[in-house]
Formats: sequence, structure tokens, C-alpha cells
Amino acid sequence: MTGFRWDWGEPPEPKFWQLLSTVAKQEPWAIEHGLLAGKIAGLTARALTLPEKQVEQISVAGFLHDVGKLTLPASLLQKPKPLTEEEYSQVQRHPSAGARITLAMHLSPEIVEAIRHHHERFDGKGYPFGKRGEETPLWGRIVAVAEVISASLTPRWYRPPLSPAQAIERLQSFAGKALDPELVKAAQSQLPKLFGFSSLSSLSQCNKPIPLERLVREEEAMLWRAVRSFVHQLLAEMERLMGRQFCQVFVNWLNDWLKRQNIPLQFQDLNLVSRHRWWQTLGDLALFARTLVGVAHATLGHLVGAPFIAEWLDGVRSQLPEQEDTIGLRYGLWVWKRDIAVNTAVNC
Repeated sequence: MTGFRWDWGEPPEPKFWQLLSTVAKQEPWAIEHGLLAGKIAGLTARALTLPEKQVEQISVAGFLHDVGKLTLPASLLQKPKPLTEEEYSQVQRHPSAGARITLAMHLSPEIVEAIRHHHERFDGKGYPFGKRGEETPLWGRIVAVAEVISASLTPRWYRPPLSPAQAIERLQSFAGKALDPELVKAAQSQLPKLFGFSSLSSLSQCNKPIPLERLVREEEAMLWRAVRSFVHQLLAEMERLMGRQFCQVFVNWLNDWLKRQNIPLQFQDLNLVSRHRWWQTLGDLALFARTLVGVAHATLGHLVGAPFIAEWLDGVRSQLPEQEDTIGLRYGLWVWKRDIAVNTAVNC
């Protein structure tokens, strides 16, 4: 398996990725969890022979199902011990919060309702409404199945990720209880395709967890390439316009900043160099990339003037290859820009 791809063309819109990478500040594996849930939800919908447009929309619902966690404190989401009754009550609010956020983004009513209902249970013991069986909308039941599989395969603060064999066993134990048994069958039929196995029985023999980096290998490579290209182009333009001495002082300052942050990177000849993969999750990398660009923007703005720097950075960005500019937009690297759609959703 080389990584997940959205096989209907372009990935979901940049504002969706930016939201999910914001959730990753609360839960570092949020992007992997959302990406995996979105893919499983879409494949399950396809197994049900739903129209392709619905497959895409259900995948987006799976991708964004946890955006309501933006309203929860990181201390609660990162607690390694069992939650108290009051804390669990707080967590139970995130489907409704996610529905409000996606409604503010003007997503389809079906996506909003799928997110609102993704923690309902087939036996009626779920939340927030305690709906039973087919009282829960179909899309919500599909996302619930995808969420269980993805949550099993990605880590939590209180446990490591499960292996595919363990995840399948857990999924089957939920059929007819937490999850719609027919949708469990549909999802199971697609899991070998998702992981590159020939059959469900062969996947069931996989007893080691799948490393998170395998879930997002292509995304990580593109993001890392984008931030390195942008910073190199920025420094090259700085050296050309402001002189080598100014540029070197700035590079030395960035190297000191990286050292203070305990990030094993250094600038060499205007290039950001790493000897190994130092981040744990895609969320870690996205947060670092936004912070680095933000630090450069804020520092230069203070030295030279914010209006000039914003215009200048736009010029640097315009020299990037289109794919790298797109990945930078996807993860909100261009911090001097204001994405009104995302901010409206987050602040609602």
C-alpha cells in the first residue's frame, strides 16, 4: 500500500483539509483518522451501488465527521485515562458541534446530518438522540461504520492502533449492536481493496498495526516538498533583493529557532535539510509547516513592514509549481491570507 488516493479526481477542497489540520492540534492523528474514515465511507457507499455523486459526498462526511472536536479542549481529547461522566458528556456534544460547523460552511443537508448522527448506534444506545436502526439516516450509519474502522486502525491516547485483524474482529462484534449489520458486510467487502490485499481472509491474517505514515505517505511527501520549495524560494529572493548578509542573519535566526523548538532541521545553503522523518503524524508536519511560514512572515513583517511583506510573499508563492502551491493552500501555509470560509466555520 502506497497511500490513499481520492480516486474520483481532486481531493476534497482545501478548506476541508485546513479544518482537519486544525483539529490535529487537538488530536495529532486527526488527518489520518479523517482520511481513512472518508475513504472507507466512500467505498462502503460504492459497495451499495449508490450514485457516484453521493459516494463523493458521503466521503466528505466521513472526512469531516470529527470537526466538532474543534470545540473541545485538547486536555479532554488527550486524556490517557477513562473520562468522568461529566467529561464524557462534553465529548458527546461534538457531533452536534460538527453539524453546526458544516452547516455554516453551506455543505449539503445530507453531509450535515451524517455528521450529526455518526455516533448513533443501531441498538439505540448512541448519541446525541438515541435513535435506533433505520431511524438514523443512511449516510450517518455509513459514517458510523467508517468511523469505527478508522478509530480502530489509528491510535488513541489510551491505546496504540489495532492491527487489521483486530479491527475486523472488533467491527464484526459491533454488527447488529452499535452498527448496521448490512453496512458492516458492505464495508468489510471493500477493506481488502483499501489495503491492497487479495481477500478479506488474507487481510484477517495481518496481525501488525499499519504505521500511520503509510496512510498518508503521498500527502506527507507533497507537503514536505511544498514547504521546502517555498522557504528556499523565499530565501533566494531575500538574498537577491536584500543582500547576502541580511539573508544569512535571517537564516541563522531560523536555525536558532529550530534548535529552541527541538526540531532536528537546519538550513544549509538556503535549503531546509532533514536527515530523517522526524514527525509522528501528518498533523505534526502541517502544524510545523504553518508555524515556520508564520514565524518567517511575522519576523519579516516586523523588520520591513507587513503590507510590503504580504505582497512580496504572494510574489514568492506565484513562482512555485502549481501542485506545490495547491498543497500549501490545502494546509493553510499561506498564513498572510485570510480564508473567510474556514474562519467562519471554526468560529461559529
